[in-house]
Amino acid sequence: MTQTGAEHVKVHFHLETDGDWPPASIESLWALDRGDGTVQLDNTPWFVRGVACGDVLATHPDEEG
Repeated sequence: MTQTGAEHVKVHFHLETDGDWPPASIESLWALDRGDGTVQLDNTPWFVRGVACGDVLATHPDEEG
């Protein structure tokens, strides 16, 4: 999925772990910044549940931007 003029950004999802699964506490996904506080996911998650490539999500920057 590509959109001309859209900027790719990383969106971080904090994961709840149970023992050693999943093997990470954060999953980051590429997304297209829509410029209005929302992004459109541009890759398929491995561990995050309830989202898929192409979904539009509201986001907010963390302390690192």
